[in-house]
Amino acid sequence: MINSRFVAAAVAGMLTIALMGGLLYGIVFVDFFQANLGTATGVMRDPPDLLWVGLAHIPFGLLLALVVSWRGAPSARRGAATGAVVGLLMAASYDFSQYGTTNLWNLRLTLIEPVITMLLVGTAGAVVGFVLGRHLPVADD
Repeated sequence: MINSRFVAAAVAGMLTIALMGGLLYGIVFVDFFQANLGTATGVMRDPPDLLWVGLAHIPFGLLLALVVSWRGAPSARRGAATGAVVGLLMAASYDFSQYGTTNLWNLRLTLIEPVITMLLVGTAGAVVGFVLGRHLPVADD
């Protein structure tokens, strides 16, 4: 059921994905990504168009809130576990397909990136689970 708690959880997930994504991909692992690019050239925007990156967080936050709420009995711990599994499986599916069809990344990055996404989405899932599991009175629950 979509209510104010669900919307708050989705927004919290979106913000966490944005912040953690910036931290993990833009700071912590930026050198690793640069060192493991494939042979494709001219495919990365420099600088990236952050409007579109930001818009990408909207459906991702909604999807994460939906999956965590479907699991039931939301909490930070259950949200983290759910987010980690969703992130790992989603990234592995996309990354393996990308590796099989493009020259964007090498195999090393293809195998490591799903683990990075698992950390990112697991953290966002914890935040979503925490917000969904809060026992505060909400007017439209």
